[in-house]
Amino acid sequence: MKYNEEKELTRTYKKNYVDGLEQLIKNRQKSAEAIRHEYTKNIFTQQEQYRNDLKEMLGWPLVDYEVSSLPEAEAELLSEEEGYEIYRMQFEILDGLKMTGLLFKEKSTDKKPLVLVQHGGLGTPERIAGIYGDTANYNDMLMRVQKNNVHVFAPQLLLWNDNYEVKFNRENIDARLKRVGSSITAVEIFGLMRILDYFEKQEYVSSFGMVGLSYGGFYTLFTTAIDVRIQAAISCSFFNARDQVGWSDWTWFQSAEKFDDAEVACLIYPRKLYIEIGDQDELFDYQYGIKSFDKLKKMCESVGTEWVDFRVFSGTHEFCLDDEPIQKLIDDINNIK
Repeated sequence: MKYNEEKELTRTYKKNYVDGLEQLIKNRQKSAEAIRHEYTKNIFTQQEQYRNDLKEMLGWPLVDYEVSSLPEAEAELLSEEEGYEIYRMQFEILDGLKMTGLLFKEKSTDKKPLVLVQHGGLGTPERIAGIYGDTANYNDMLMRVQKNNVHVFAPQLLLWNDNYEVKFNRENIDARLKRVGSSITAVEIFGLMRILDYFEKQEYVSSFGMVGLSYGGFYTLFTTAIDVRIQAAISCSFFNARDQVGWSDWTWFQSAEKFDDAEVACLIYPRKLYIEIGDQDELFDYQYGIKSFDKLKKMCESVGTEWVDFRVFSGTHEFCLDDEPIQKLIDDINNIK
């Protein structure tokens, strides 16, 4: 071949291609938003139908799987503390698949609420409990919940960091699960629901709440939308607009036409939901969270917004330092008859 040229000559063509893809996506997102708006018109009057649609979107085992018994559970007492005990627990949520976590069990003969306290990315139950020392951006959220004389269970999800020398690729696992009709979200929400199945039958548990930061805020929002046994929830540093956060494990086929964060939140009605986002969050632009909540308010014209509390706090990607939402959640789940 006689012809040759400098690489820079193709730059314009490549840029045009990328720009064209970005514009294509924007156009499709706009169309999807209109479809989603029409699709969710009856979300408050036909909640079970939409809840089933959400489970279908996430995949097996939230659908096409029958549960016939409680999960097998193992518990190891780690420590006797003043007023409570700490156990490491393991649940077989599916054949051969075991999910672990820490239980902070109140020493009491009375039934008390149990709160799932969910870590975020790179997190573990031990870290958010302060077992390793400083809890970093979790701001002691687990113990701030536990001090209210409730049981706490902190599950371990597929989110820990490389320091534990158990390597995994979450995105790769999620992609392979999606090829077989599932997703990492579906499996882990199912696992959380199986854990609730277990605790629901324990004589020391009266009701359920859930609290989470970041990825934990994601799981809190979605799990509470799906499982109506959770009577109140705090989702911190997650609520946003999915079009602005293109993470593959928060994306499902045609999900933009059905559920964004606002629509998922609507499935929590009339139970209590507390949404918190920081005005200096370095991962997720809080302005999009505000816009999404404005959409939620418009969707709630027929039912009101007394069930949902939205606050922008002064802070980064962290758990809000204000205890008021925690106190409200505790009051909510203590008042369940």
